[in-house]
Amino acid sequence: ILKLLGLTAGVVALNKVDRVDAARRAEVQRDIRALTTDSFLQGSAILEVSCATNDGIAPLRQHLASATVAESVDRPGAAFRLAIDRAFNVRGSGVVVTGTVVSGSVAVGERLALGASDRIVRVRGLHVQDAEANSAQSGDRAAINLAGANIDEVARGQWLLHPQTAVASPRFAAALTVVEDFPRPLKHNAPVHVYHATSHSQARLLLIDGTALTPGGHAIVDLATQRPLAAKVGDRIVLRDHDLERTVGGGRILEVDAPARRRTATRRGQLASIRPDDPKATLTALARRQPVSATTFATHWNLATEAVEALAAATGLRLTDDHVLHPDLIDETTQAIRRELEDHHRQHPHSAGLTSRQLQGNGADATRLAVLALLASDGTLRHDKGHYALASHHAAIPDDVLRLFATLETMLDTVQPPSVGDIGKRLRQPAAKLEREMRALPAFGLAVRVRDNRYYLPQRLLELAAVAAHLAARGAFTVRQFRDASGVGRNVVIDVLEHFDAKGFTRRHGDTRQVVGEPDLVIAS
Repeated sequence: ILKLLGLTAGVVALNKVDRVDAARRAEVQRDIRALTTDSFLQGSAILEVSCATNDGIAPLRQHLASATVAESVDRPGAAFRLAIDRAFNVRGSGVVVTGTVVSGSVAVGERLALGASDRIVRVRGLHVQDAEANSAQSGDRAAINLAGANIDEVARGQWLLHPQTAVASPRFAAALTVVEDFPRPLKHNAPVHVYHATSHSQARLLLIDGTALTPGGHAIVDLATQRPLAAKVGDRIVLRDHDLERTVGGGRILEVDAPARRRTATRRGQLASIRPDDPKATLTALARRQPVSATTFATHWNLATEAVEALAAATGLRLTDDHVLHPDLIDETTQAIRRELEDHHRQHPHSAGLTSRQLQGNGADATRLAVLALLASDGTLRHDKGHYALASHHAAIPDDVLRLFATLETMLDTVQPPSVGDIGKRLRQPAAKLEREMRALPAFGLAVRVRDNRYYLPQRLLELAAVAAHLAARGAFTVRQFRDASGVGRNVVIDVLEHFDAKGFTRRHGDTRQVVGEPDLVIAS
């Protein structure tokens, strides 16, 4: 189990040497050498000590102090984490928890998250190695007096975490090693017990490749736990079998929040790119494949957001709108977008450009979306009224369309424009003829066709989308609430909201709606 937890070195303290002669001490040393053969303790120093006489205690202390410095592995920028192993009340002080600081540091007065909940507690006092202290850091044995928590809310197995990284997941991927003496192959969906720091949960082992994992084998697997674990990339886990009679194996967590589609080639490539001891190399490799959320990466790797930004800067990656992008991926995607727009402008010179949906092809393409935002922000592309175009392109709008728009613009410039029939009456034109002519307006981004008989100026429709977003920030909203907030009449409100639904900006649930998309969707062709 110690080997599965990643230990690679140690020291043997041979106690009670004051009670025996030299021959017996030599005999026991030979036994220890034999016992530790082929283990991580093979060849380790054997220090003779006596608790009764204190002989050898000073060299042992010095050896441990040197090992502490040599084996320090806390990541730069790591956020604070402590695995709670005890919790109790102290009269006059309140709740005290004890545990080992796994990473980062904390000081008196700081606020922490209790587990992966919304409960925020304050560090009222600290003891480190049984002495009062103002701060604790990685590797310290700490007792923390908490303000804002009740004893019935705290238990062994929980974590104290920096609030920004306080999440738990019931599914994660791990690089697993099965012990050589396990008596049978591990099959897909095998029941196991997962031990993670001081926490424990029953789980199902889900194979990504193959149908069985043989004793002594290695594989990347998924684990679906009965209760969420506050696991981070690089954490060690130990698995026991369902009957708790044998150790199955152990390994390191590679991915938190494993996706539902587990066995795709894309995911296999991503998992193969992860180096749990090297967040910089991992971020670079993942960003080469697709945009990486800086916030999610920081949370899953237990890093401060600033640390991820520093990693990106150190490796020449681009950070935009929380997305980390590799320069090579940006260049490849930019060239593809440019070719598509050049072809479109050449074939359709009167067109205002292509929408983000058209440029993404089939389904949402996170890379395209991120690069489009980047290109629009640096002026390479022009984003106007839901359409993307090369900065050098200007749609040649036919004269008759411009004349029509000049006639209609004032009438349409309101949150409740008149119907095509009403406009026809004002202009003394047949409604059917006018409606045919007005269908040219959306093609050039001059107006948006909400219904067969209703057109909106894009800016006015975006204003109504902003009203919906403001209402949705407080929860689902009704037609009446949108009508009252927008000042639009009921019949027109229905047309607008159904248009929002059709474009994927809102989603209807019974008598209420929620905003589920970006506002630009409402003016996209």
